[in-house]
Amino acid sequence: MTERGAASRAGSASRAAVSEAGSASRAGSVLKALVIKELLEIRRDGRSWILGVAVLGLLFVALAFSFAESRALRAELAHATHQAEEDFLNQDDKNPHVAAHYGTYVFKPASALRFINPGVDAFVGSAIKLEAHRRGAASGARAQDGTALSRLGRLSVAAVVELLLPLVIIGVGFSAFTGERERGTLRQLASMGVMPRTLLLGKLLAQVVAIGALLLPAGLALIAASIMLASERGSLTRLLLLLGLYAAHALTWMLLTLWASARVRSSRSALVLLLGLWVVSALVVPRLGASATTALVRTPSTATLAAEVAESLERGLPGGEPKDDRVGAWSEQLLERYGFAGAETLMDASLLSGIELMAEARFENEVIDHHFGAFEAQVVRQERVGQAFGVLSPILSVRSVAMALAGTDAAHHRHFSGRAEQHRRALVERLNHEFAERGGEAGFDYRAGREVWETAPRFAYQPPSARAALRGQLISAGLALLWLVLSAWLAVRATARIQVV
Repeated sequence: MTERGAASRAGSASRAAVSEAGSASRAGSVLKALVIKELLEIRRDGRSWILGVAVLGLLFVALAFSFAESRALRAELAHATHQAEEDFLNQDDKNPHVAAHYGTYVFKPASALRFINPGVDAFVGSAIKLEAHRRGAASGARAQDGTALSRLGRLSVAAVVELLLPLVIIGVGFSAFTGERERGTLRQLASMGVMPRTLLLGKLLAQVVAIGALLLPAGLALIAASIMLASERGSLTRLLLLLGLYAAHALTWMLLTLWASARVRSSRSALVLLLGLWVVSALVVPRLGASATTALVRTPSTATLAAEVAESLERGLPGGEPKDDRVGAWSEQLLERYGFAGAETLMDASLLSGIELMAEARFENEVIDHHFGAFEAQVVRQERVGQAFGVLSPILSVRSVAMALAGTDAAHHRHFSGRAEQHRRALVERLNHEFAERGGEAGFDYRAGREVWETAPRFAYQPPSARAALRGQLISAGLALLWLVLSAWLAVRATARIQVV
């Protein structure tokens, strides 16, 4: 009896396993048939193909023009950098501190992915003058040199992917469920035992294949162009992350499209709902976020910031020691460092003057750090508030993260400006030190030449890593992921509750 029971249980388990395998095989066959059916319907829909090919054409046009512009810009910046170095090395003999006033220029290198997403680069400038006693602001914004027509017609790969690709997805999928209901095939699929989730997965996979096939040539062209332009470390990592971000962006809109099609009863209603969602996400929320951000977190104007810095340089920091006392404290530290504390009368005139100049420079650096630090902290708060508006727009969140990955957002510009300021201080410190060490009795009549300029530090800028860039985009990245999860949940929920008639 025991052996018969064991055999019976073994037979039941075997039949169950065969049944499960058969069910899985049938489910796989149904899913495959659904995908093929959806792909055939997408192929037969001429309107979707026309829209898709038009957007693909715009994508290649944007890629071609942006790639050519980026190559020209990189050559222009390389030439300007070389010329600035030559001008500094070939300057006339002069006092090193006078040379610090004469200064030099540094130029922000163009990101390897700028041709995909130009971000704010065209509006913030790429050249900074380094000179004694002041922190230079970036100049040479390319938008200032362009005509009104060029600014109006600016088109980028990012704009096509972020703004126009959702319209292609909407055009392909807005009637995914409503069309089945209107043709009466949705009832047939339900009568055949096709589960709602299987139906949703089949339609989603078909859209992924169709959109992926449409964008594959552009994706390969982007990779090839990035390899040709890549010059800094981590460019490939940034590109892969950016492509992954745009893939998630496309998937989010596919799921939202399927949700709308399953949620409403007619194709027309689904199209109106989706276009309204696109208008709000692409046009209304970004404008609303920009206006609300400046109203909620105010920053001083450039003129106000310059006036505050000038006043502190004249009188000292607010609530701090007066300028003369603070410069005197720095002078005492430097005199002790050089071994002349309390013995100033034994020093060469150049050494004493050089120490005073270095002390004054350190005081100026304190003032600059105080005011610019407060200003940049407010700017970062503005950006955080602006990123929070991504809760209302998946496009806004993706746009913010994409600029960071491309290295063209405001945070990357601040990083470059900060490194340029560090170099300015090192350069001024080196020239003042040269004056103090070699000036001797000549004082300000001392003249230095090329042999001194060649010992000055050289500027070599390295942008932050992709991880560091994403660290400032945690809000936007989190909201982009939230939109993806939310759209998937909405699509599954709407499909489970779909009415077949």
